[in-house]
Amino acid sequence: MNFYPSASPNFPKLLIVDDEPNALDAWAQLLSMHDFNVHTASNGKQALDAARRIRPQLILTDLMMPEMDGVALCRALRADAELALIPIILWSAATRSPRGEDTPSMLFDRFLTKPVLFDTLIGVVQKMVCS
Repeated sequence: MNFYPSASPNFPKLLIVDDEPNALDAWAQLLSMHDFNVHTASNGKQALDAARRIRPQLILTDLMMPEMDGVALCRALRADAELALIPIILWSAATRSPRGEDTPSMLFDRFLTKPVLFDTLIGVVQKMVCS
C-alpha cells in the first residue's frame, strides 16, 4: 500500500484499488494534487485491510483484480458494519456495469467505464465526498 499525501492531513482520505501499478500511481498522484489524501492497494484483500485501518471517505476500485475482485471487495465492505456506509465507485474497462441478479445495486454507489477523463472522475469524487 502506498500513501500520496495532499497539502493537509485534514483533507478527505481516498482508497484507490487497481492491479495496474502505472494507472494506480497516476490516478493517486492526480487526486492527491486535488486536495485528497490518497492511499492505494493493488488487490481487494489489501484494500479491505487498508479500509479497516484508514477508514477512507471514499473507495475507488477496479472490477477485475487478482486475489479478490472488485465485486468481492464491495461485498466484504458492505458486510462489515464499520465499513458498510463508505461510498464505493467501481470502475472497469467493461462497458457495462456488473449489476444484475448476482451483483445487487447496493454493493456500490457508482460505476464508471475506463478510460475515465480526469475531469469526470474528479467531479464524481468531489460530489460523493463533499455532499
